[in-house]
Amino acid sequence: MDAAKKQGVNAPSGPNSKQKADYDKMAKPQGAAFDKAFAQHMVMDHKKDIADYKKAAKNSDDAGQYAKDSLPVLEKHLQTAQSLQKNAGKAAAR
Repeated sequence: MDAAKKQGVNAPSGPNSKQKADYDKMAKPQGAAFDKAFAQHMVMDHKKDIADYKKAAKNSDDAGQYAKDSLPVLEKHLQTAQSLQKNAGKAAAR
């Protein structure tokens, strides 16, 4: 929040329309179908976030430092999501 304030950015107060649509889409499948869709979404989302954070990390301001510091965690989360995706695909094939 401090970094956002310094940048003159207002933090969102809730999910945006895309996030609401993603939620609605994820609320439908169940069981292995949900696992597969969720893992796929997590991989896609983390790849997008990593690209955005790499771009932001080039800035020499608080937001850039935050992005730079966050990249290792996001990359680890991506690895976990890819592992889940792999396992969800196997479970769905059974």
